[in-house]
Amino acid sequence: MDEGSQPQPLSAVGRGASAAKNASNFNVQNEILWIKQDAAQVRNAVLLLEQEKDSLRKAIRKLKLENQRVKQKVKTLQDTINHLKGVSKDDAVTNGATEAELDYDEIGRDFLLIGGVHDPFALRHEVLIRDSNGVEHKSAERYYWYKMAETFNDKEAMRKVQEAKNVTEAEEAMKNIQKFDEKVWNELKLSYWEEGQRLKLQQVRWIANLLVASGTIYIAVASQDKFFGTGWRKNRQEANKPIFWDGENQGGKALMKLRHMLIQTHAWLALMKLRHMLIQTHAWLGPNEEDETQKKYKDLRRFVWRRIDPAKRLQVMATRGRPRGVGGGRRGGGPSRGYGSGPVAGRP
Repeated sequence: MDEGSQPQPLSAVGRGASAAKNASNFNVQNEILWIKQDAAQVRNAVLLLEQEKDSLRKAIRKLKLENQRVKQKVKTLQDTINHLKGVSKDDAVTNGATEAELDYDEIGRDFLLIGGVHDPFALRHEVLIRDSNGVEHKSAERYYWYKMAETFNDKEAMRKVQEAKNVTEAEEAMKNIQKFDEKVWNELKLSYWEEGQRLKLQQVRWIANLLVASGTIYIAVASQDKFFGTGWRKNRQEANKPIFWDGENQGGKALMKLRHMLIQTHAWLALMKLRHMLIQTHAWLGPNEEDETQKKYKDLRRFVWRRIDPAKRLQVMATRGRPRGVGGGRRGGGPSRGYGSGPVAGRP
């Protein structure tokens, strides 16, 4: 014992231990109380979120009802205009593709999400076409870029786009078009986009057959371009859900309108006519053009136009023994990069 220190009575030691124990119990009780308070706050927050969710649901229902009323008013006005013009209701229906006018919340899950070099409906799909001047183009997209260069009288860019060995070279030539004016091009781009697709459908019968076989299904262009596409690439989860689309999808609407016009005049080749053609060309195209088209259409829906969550796709590939992050070849390649938007604004 140190000099000068006094021994403590046993009762004092006991009181100190008891006080420490009481303090510890008090701290534990406080912790429990705080936890209960936090839990109560979380419950209140959850209740508030549920209330806000209900409010949002009610607001959405009101907006949908209002949207329906506005549509009905527009329809009534259109009927009045048609009546004044002497156009019957039946004629008005057949004058255009009604599916192209659907709102995104009316589409549901039955739609084609197009894009990519392996997609025959995509502008980028490589197939030889010839324009009205006899100039050959390796794809409708190359035609589109060629007309862009022609609009601004850049003959060097026209030559480079036409002669480029691959899409990358052609796109680079497009990005370097001299004296490009976005305002001027915005007035023309949709007409050239449609013309490129029209030339492809007129000159490549099997693609025209596929478009006819698609019936009246909604067609959406999976592209970040907010004018021609939905605003989302095909590999993004948002591309699968129309509620997230924030693009105008003018490319898809143009295809649906072209399809409507094509269906009016399209006729499947008869079996005897097909056999005669096979004898002349010594090529086997199948026993029946329509059956072959339907088979190819189903394959494209399964492997090219298929919509799948990117996360689930990685899981599927992992279960098949493929390395994660490596795409399968049967799906028809990666998502389309749009139509050459790149760093230059206004060039879809």
